[in-house]
Amino acid sequence: MENRIERKMDLLDEQGVILNPGYATKMMYNYNKENIKANPLALKEWDFYQIYIGDYVLKMTIGNISYIANFAAELFNVVTKESYSFSKMKILPLKSIVMPNDPEQPSHICVAGKDYTMSFEVGEVYRCLKLKARDKKIGDIDIDVRLNNDVANEKMVIATPFEHQTKFYLNCKENYFGGEGTIQFGQRRVELDANSTAVLDWGRGVWPFSQEWFWGNGSAIIEGGNFGFNIGWGFGDLKNASENMFFWKGKAYKLGRLDVEVEITDYLKPWKFRDQEGKFDFVLTPIYDQITDTKVAFIQMYCHQLFGYYDGFVILPDGEKIVVNKMMAFCEHAKNKW
Repeated sequence: MENRIERKMDLLDEQGVILNPGYATKMMYNYNKENIKANPLALKEWDFYQIYIGDYVLKMTIGNISYIANFAAELFNVVTKESYSFSKMKILPLKSIVMPNDPEQPSHICVAGKDYTMSFEVGEVYRCLKLKARDKKIGDIDIDVRLNNDVANEKMVIATPFEHQTKFYLNCKENYFGGEGTIQFGQRRVELDANSTAVLDWGRGVWPFSQEWFWGNGSAIIEGGNFGFNIGWGFGDLKNASENMFFWKGKAYKLGRLDVEVEITDYLKPWKFRDQEGKFDFVLTPIYDQITDTKVAFIQMYCHQLFGYYDGFVILPDGEKIVVNKMMAFCEHAKNKW
């Protein structure tokens, strides 16, 4: 039985150890970072958004991993492979970039430098993502996106310990439906439409330097309602909870462990996912492997992110079967040293 957290509580005790590892469908953990007992350079914090607009995908990140900060935006087409990217780094930002302690509360992050300004603003009913920059090769970059923020929307929250007791991961992933705005990289302009969806990956924690994981997520507006899912495995001590869930009409439905078939020697072969109770059964047919291999000094971020079409079904607690066809989504395999 997985441990569900249903009342607000502190994340860490005075020794920097997770008080009650588990999962929730709202942010029930108070991220009391003052109790962290670790090297200041070990703390990792980021807000990451990924938005689907037809065949286009937009990624935006503001991340601070203490010894380096990264501000990035990328737009690409999963069919044509057309791609544009923006990235700036700041060495040894430490506490100069203050990340929000709660993904659900109003907040504002703004970073700026020569030729760029980037911000994430969270309000009561919206999330605004903005970037204005000038790139020598691309030209003007102008992103102004407003995502609908439904406070009733349930999400995936998990507090995961590692073997070393003072290492931990607090994570919130939320799927968003609807929004408006424009994305412009030079001459390429893309507009959100009624079927655009997004995911927020909000992470805070102290990790082991070397780590490996799988993560998949997707959203779609289908007949009958809004559908989404989040799956993940491969890192930390997951005996108290996994991050496997699906979402239907704003409600979260917990899944247990998954049986997964994936050929890591050929990522473009179909991936198969099925939970052990038969409530989640999908096949991912990849069409695009976005490979990231970033090396900066002793840091390496290596990832295969497979975009493609998910076909399958979920079963609600009352037995209703929700069938999903050709939903554009992803699953990734990452190996990081950071």
